[in-house]
Parts: sequence; C-alpha cells; structure tokens
Amino acid sequence: MGKKTGSYPDIIAYVLTFLFTLAGILVSLNRFWQYEAFYYDFGVFDSAIWRVSRFMAPIIEHNVVPGKWIFADHFSPGIFLVSPFYWLTSRSEIILVVQAIVVGLSGLVLYYIGKKVLKNSFLALAVLASYFLFSGLQNAVIFDFHEITVVTLPFMLTFWAVVNKKVKLYFLFLIVTLGFKESFFATGIGMGIAVFFLRKEWRKIAVITIILSIVWGIASIKFIIPAFAGHPYAYAPTLSGNIFNLIAAMVNSPLKVRTLFYSFFSFGFLPVLSPTFWPLLLQDYALRFLPEGFNVRWDLGLQYNAQSAVILSMGAIYGLLNLMRIKRITKLIPYLGIILILNALFLYRFVLRGPLALAYNPAFYTHTKDFSFLDKLVEKIPPKATVMTQNNLAVRFTHQKLWILRSDYQTLKPDYILIDNRKGQSANDFFATVGDVDAIIKNIQKDPDYKDIADAKEQFLFKRVAK
Repeated sequence: MGKKTGSYPDIIAYVLTFLFTLAGILVSLNRFWQYEAFYYDFGVFDSAIWRVSRFMAPIIEHNVVPGKWIFADHFSPGIFLVSPFYWLTSRSEIILVVQAIVVGLSGLVLYYIGKKVLKNSFLALAVLASYFLFSGLQNAVIFDFHEITVVTLPFMLTFWAVVNKKVKLYFLFLIVTLGFKESFFATGIGMGIAVFFLRKEWRKIAVITIILSIVWGIASIKFIIPAFAGHPYAYAPTLSGNIFNLIAAMVNSPLKVRTLFYSFFSFGFLPVLSPTFWPLLLQDYALRFLPEGFNVRWDLGLQYNAQSAVILSMGAIYGLLNLMRIKRITKLIPYLGIILILNALFLYRFVLRGPLALAYNPAFYTHTKDFSFLDKLVEKIPPKATVMTQNNLAVRFTHQKLWILRSDYQTLKPDYILIDNRKGQSANDFFATVGDVDAIIKNIQKDPDYKDIADAKEQFLFKRVAK
C-alpha cells in the first residue's frame, strides 16, 4: 500500500486509527457489560461464529428459522473468518474487539487510497477524518456485531486493489465482500459499474464483476438460502409503483431526507462531484429506503451506514480529484482539506453528537458498575445449563442451549429462566419474547417444577427442580 514516508500526515493517520479503534472497543465492550447488546443480532452471529470455531454446525435459535443453520436466515459465510479468534478466548466480547479493529484498519486503507489517488497526504487525511468522525460509521461500530460493519475492510481493500491495479487481489477481496451477505450482490453490480469508468483497461473485469455479482445474488437468494430454510427467501423486498414512484419513495420521509443530507454533509458533499460512485450509492440507499416496513434502516443509527461510509469516502476522494483538475481553484484545494476536517468535527461534536464521545465520558464507565446485580444472577447459571431469557440477557448464554423468553416454556423445560422485569427498559430488551412478561412470571411462580432463587423484587431466576 505504498512506502512509509514518515510524514506528519502518516503519523496522524496512524494515531487517528488507533484512537478510533480504541474508542470503538471501549464503547462496545462497556455497552455489552451494560446489557445493551442483544441476542438479535449480536447473539445470532456470536453463536454461529463460536460454534464453527468448535467445528460444530452453525445452528441458531431464531424466531424466523429456529433450530437451523444461520444460512437459513442470511447467507454470510464471510463471518466465519472471525471464528479463529475464539481459539484465543471463548468470551463473546472478542468479536466486538475484532469488529472495531477491522473498521479501524479499513480507515487506514482508505488513507493510503487517498494518498495514491490525490498525491496529497493532507487531503487523504482530511477524508480519513471525515470517515472516522461520521456518526453513521460510529453507530455501526458500537451497535452489536454485524456482517455489514465487518465488511468495511474487504470492501475498502477491493477499492485499494483497483487503485493499485492488482487484478488477483481485486477478485479475492470482491469475493470475500460478496461472501458477507447475499444482498451484497447489488454492491458488486455497483462496484462493476464504478470499475468500468475508473479504469478503461479494466472494462472486461468490470463486466465479469457484474456477471459474478448477479450469479451470486441468484444462487444465494433463490437456491442456497431456501435450501437451508425450507422456504423461500424471507427478506425479498416488495416494491410497488412505476419508476417515478420508486424515485419519490427515496425521499418520502423526513427521516430519509435527513439521513441523506447529513451523510453527504459529513463528507463535504464531495461525493456529489463523483458520478462514478452514484450507482453504488443508489443501490445502497435503495436497498435501505425502498422496502416497506423497514424504517429502522432509514436513519444514521444501527449498522446500516457502515457500507455507505465506505462508498461516501471513496466518492469524496474522487470528488476532490475532480476539483483538483479545475485550474482556477487549484490554489484553494489545501483549504478544502481544512474545511473538510472542521466540518467533520463540527457535525461530530455539535450536530450529530457522535457516540464515540462516550469513550472519554467518565460517567459512561461508572454506569457499567450499576449492573452488578444482573452480573450476579448471570453467574448463578452453570455454563452447561439450558436457559430461557430475554433478548438483552441472552447474549451471556450464546455458547450453551438457549431460548428467548416465551409463554410455553414448559414445552422446552429449560433448566433456568432468567427475567429482569424492571420498569422503563428498552423495548429491545423483550424483542422476540412471546407472551406477556408479567403473565409469564405469574405462571412460573405457580409452577411447582420451578423455584425462584433470585432473592430480588424485580429480577427472577427460576431454577427447574422437577426430576
């Protein structure tokens, strides 16, 4: 990725990468310890990845495809590249550490791409700062573990291979990127279009990329996932109306408009000046905005902006390149770098309030200690016992037999049933719970097969005593 120059921008780039990665690790781990990670989706991935590290089938507990391979839900074999890290430790938190490191490394790759394309270390550094300070990317890093977040590194490396004319590495990184989720076939098509215009001598490679991506999409969505699930693909979007209605649907919500505005604003609107990346951006936001009933994908939260951040940062680099070709404003280019950095800092600190600010907030770490009461209950459950519990507590039991809380618990007969019934909890804590929680507690209290050993008012740990 180029020779080390020892320049100040290089040093700053490494420092920024280290600080971003460290902040991502600290915030992610403490959110996990504060029971702000969830079985859906952290536990689903954690369970599958851990099982593969133990050479077992990646069978998951899931409300859509219970008791089946994770490929019955999404075809994402790329996630198993993380499995070897479980040879170092069996603690679930390891994948959060890996995720933060991977995203940090994607930024370092971005910096070297910027240096190569722009021939200007400072401008490359400005784009890197925009990338790391983008609230959408920060939210992706700290919110559980997701394949969409981890794919930032192979996706960025795919661009690096294009810039450095590494054909074999390009196809390697492209295939790895596609392998992180079936829906990335659309990303591959957009990538092929971008390559077609970025490198004239790679136009055959661009066509191959598009064909390969289409084949991947058809194979995974039409054949592989249904084969594991026993039914058709569950996440196929239902689109209605003509092309004009679909275009209008991209901006038919204030939330969508806000997300688009601040996403482009975070990169100084430079991606607008790079038409080569418009198809990539279009497919990315279309997959998020057009399907009905998926409004959780519309804002700057969760994991859905990680892939967007990669495309926007590349668009910013080539947008700067296009500006540098205009002789009249050549002298202003260095100032654009300064403006880009100040813009990113302003949005991060005052407008979007980037979540990695928690990393230097002492109160955030103090709050972690407030959950010792739940830690003590979790520790009472043996590592080989079967467990039924709610979404946010289930992440502590993903390496043993586990079910999400449900009213027909007697059909499964778990060894332990753990419930935190404090008022004011997030709705996510009871996501996928079947039945009314208060009613479930009352039924178990009357059940002679279970005894409450929690010794608490709002927490319940029922142990099966029946022989």
